[in-house]
Amino acid sequence: MREDSEGMAVTVGATRRDGVVVAEVRGGIDTENCRQVRDELFACLRADAGGLVVDLDGVGFFGSLGIAVLVEVWERAGRSGIPLAVVAGRRAVARPMRLTEVDELLALCQTVDEAVAAVRDRAARPPVEPGTDFSWWGS
Repeated sequence: MREDSEGMAVTVGATRRDGVVVAEVRGGIDTENCRQVRDELFACLRADAGGLVVDLDGVGFFGSLGIAVLVEVWERAGRSGIPLAVVAGRRAVARPMRLTEVDELLALCQTVDEAVAAVRDRAARPPVEPGTDFSWWGS
């Protein structure tokens, strides 16, 4: 867990369910911790994942940096051939993704069970198409 100067904390905990890594994000994703969240989600992709579910139901603050983190994780998952689904049952998370049309890119689910089933059935969105450029995020 990390606490930033404003007192906002974020945690990322990973468990396995039916061969799928479930990364549970809790807190707020902001400028102080977005790279930490990204790196921890990247680590979940390296953990011999048969799929990845990013559970955002415990996220209270979610804006453009949270969306950027998810897009970058989606890109890396696609390049690795790992299906990805996102639990976005809370309005604070789902609304920004719908407004920016990122919901067209990511497989959004209401519950962890639904997301695990989507990943296991390979029903998550297809991998990144060749030539897709996400250099706007930086390195």
